[in-house]
Amino acid sequence: MHRRQTFQNKLQILFLISIVLPIIIMSTCLAYYFQNKILAENRRYFSTSLYSISTNLSTYFSELQNLAMTPYIYDDISTFYNAVEKGNYTGKGSANYTVERYRQNYTTSIQRILITAREDILAISFVPVNPDNQIMITTTKKKDFIDNTDYPYAAQAWYLDSLTSPNPYHYITSDALPYLSTNTTVISTVHPVKNVYTKRTLGVIRIDASDKIVQDIFRNVALSKNSGFVIVDHNGQPVYQFGRLEQELIPYLSTAEEAVRLSHDTYDLYRSDISGMPWQLIFAASRRDILKDIALVWGLAALLSISSILIASLIFHSNAKKTAMALSSILCTMREVAHGNLEANVPSEILVQNDSFNTEEFSLIAENLNDMVRKLQLYIDKAYKYEINRQEAEYRALQSQINPHFLYNTLNCFISMNRLGMKKELEDGIIQLTRLFRYTCNNAKLTTVQEELDCCTQYCNLMKIRFEDRITFSCIIKEDAGALEIPRLLVQPLVENALKHGMDPDGRPISIWISAYIQDNFLIIQEKNNGIPIVLDEVHADGKVGIQNVENRLHIFHPDCQFQIELVDEITCITIQIPLGGT
Repeated sequence: MHRRQTFQNKLQILFLISIVLPIIIMSTCLAYYFQNKILAENRRYFSTSLYSISTNLSTYFSELQNLAMTPYIYDDISTFYNAVEKGNYTGKGSANYTVERYRQNYTTSIQRILITAREDILAISFVPVNPDNQIMITTTKKKDFIDNTDYPYAAQAWYLDSLTSPNPYHYITSDALPYLSTNTTVISTVHPVKNVYTKRTLGVIRIDASDKIVQDIFRNVALSKNSGFVIVDHNGQPVYQFGRLEQELIPYLSTAEEAVRLSHDTYDLYRSDISGMPWQLIFAASRRDILKDIALVWGLAALLSISSILIASLIFHSNAKKTAMALSSILCTMREVAHGNLEANVPSEILVQNDSFNTEEFSLIAENLNDMVRKLQLYIDKAYKYEINRQEAEYRALQSQINPHFLYNTLNCFISMNRLGMKKELEDGIIQLTRLFRYTCNNAKLTTVQEELDCCTQYCNLMKIRFEDRITFSCIIKEDAGALEIPRLLVQPLVENALKHGMDPDGRPISIWISAYIQDNFLIIQEKNNGIPIVLDEVHADGKVGIQNVENRLHIFHPDCQFQIELVDEITCITIQIPLGGT
């Protein structure tokens, strides 16, 4: 007889170890190698770019410093600045021939300097420190001489800082001032001018330049989408920014050392001092951008792995098609059984005809699965029928379980009433008892809310014959709730239980309130009493079957019903909630 072979080691383990695992390891190693290579290249590129830009900026600002030294190089400039500071020139020309000649010589020298200077140099301005001579003298490439008495330079921070700062040069970035006809950002160098001989401060010279060259310096560096450069001053405050950086990052530049973690991104910081300046250049590299490149590498590695595995799987599948068909048939049968279809089984023609069942495992699984389903069906049928019969017996017992002591006590009360000549009360009591027994002996399983609560009323009225004023009963039914169907004898056992266990032996009165209404598509029935508080831990104890029977019958009536018992200020409250969507 041909011996059936197993397939686990031959198919799964061999396929995983020889094909899938090597592909995954190889792809992971390649992706990890290229990831480290990308990180190293980025760090090298960031450092090189930072050094190159800081060097170019240092050269750029050195040229601005050289322009600020022109009063010490050209006598015509320093001579005119002395005249302005002393008040000899007050603006709009001068009646003094000598001073006017100073001005003309100054204009010629400044224009020559501006014409030969870089194209980004916009203006050279001078303001005296003499508080009695508030005038600002400006020369641009288009206008040889502008004297401005309206600009309040004495109140500007750049003017005050240049006079008090220990550094000889003060740098600022700002929007273009009123005397400049440009809409670009202005980078300015401010330098206090002193008399060469007396060392007395004459005023402040300001060199204004557009940021065109600075932008060109930064523009030559390739930036990722969310990275950028920031120039900060000696206080750590940003003075110039290039690139798309989150504004949330800026406040951390002065305190963070190597990295800043924000809500949406993390930035690695690279710093470089700008030679000859109190400013520092910071490059903020977005990890989110770097991770996109890394994600691309891992994505390609994953794509390579998946493609290779898919190709291997197709080859494997061509040699295991019949085995897969057999396994699919067994799994399909198991799913059907899991969803409650106990008629499902592995087709007999597959067991006979399919060569894939020549393995011992498949044949045993298929045969035992069919046998298990048959036995499971028999067991469920027996258990279901037993449960239905048990619940039916409990319901029948509940219908006939009017407490014999209740009947004996009621009849004894009738005898006493007869002897006392209370014929009217006796007649009413007999009618109440008759209605109660007619209701309980009815074989119908369902009743209406109105009929059930009428039964509770009759029961309480009969109990009042014996206990008189010790029992107070109230029943309220909303109009839309009275006609709804509920299981028969659902509420009466709760009232009986309240009187049986809730009445105080010392004779304290007990009040019972029952209400029925509709709320949020639920029928709500509440039974409350102020008798001896119920002990919640003993409700489901052995031998306590009254409330348990009610709860079980309620869930049989509708699986989504809710039954709740609670104590509220020593008041026992039982709440029944029945959905109105049908049973």
